[in-house]
Amino acid sequence: KKLTAIPYLLVLVALLMPMANVSCDDDVVVAEPTLYKVASGMDLEQELKEPALGILNKMQNGNPSAMQKFRQTMPNFPKMEPVPFLYAILIGAVLAGVFALFTPLGSITMGMLTMVSMWFFLAQLGQLNSALGIPLLKVEPGVGIQAASFMILIGTAMNLASIIRPIVDEFKARRAAKKKAS
Repeated sequence: KKLTAIPYLLVLVALLMPMANVSCDDDVVVAEPTLYKVASGMDLEQELKEPALGILNKMQNGNPSAMQKFRQTMPNFPKMEPVPFLYAILIGAVLAGVFALFTPLGSITMGMLTMVSMWFFLAQLGQLNSALGIPLLKVEPGVGIQAASFMILIGTAMNLASIIRPIVDEFKARRAAKKKAS
C-alpha cells in the first residue's frame, strides 16, 4: 500500500515537463507551458518562440485592431492571468497519494478526478486558442500531461491490485478449506 502512493506523487514531477505543445501550422513548437507556469501566470512575449514571437511583435506594432480582439479574450494580452485553480490538480495528486495509504478506493477516485481535470484544462487551452482567432496555432498534449496520466494509471492499477488481492486470497483460503474438508 505504501508503494502505491509513489506514482501519484510522481505526478508532481511529471507536471514540471510541458503540459501542452503549442505549434504553428508547420509543426514548429512555439511554446511548451508547464502546469506551474500557467497556474502562476505567464508572459507570452517571454514564452513564445520564433516564428510566433515575430508575428506577435508585428501584430502589436502594425495591427492594433487584432490586439483589441485578443484583449477581449485575454484582458492583459500578451500576459496570461494566473490560473490558481490549477493548483487543485496538484492538491488532487497529493491527496491521491495520501489516500493510497488508507483507502485505495479514495485514492482511485482522487487520481481519476485529477487526470480528468488535467485533460479538461488542456481542452480549455485549445478553446482559448480558438477564441483568439489564430488558426495557424494548435494546442496538443505535452509530454508532462502524458507522463502524469501514465503515473495516475499506474497508481490506479496498484490500488486495484491492493483491493483485489485480499479477495483472491480469501477465495483461495475458502477453496483450500473446502478441499481439506472433503
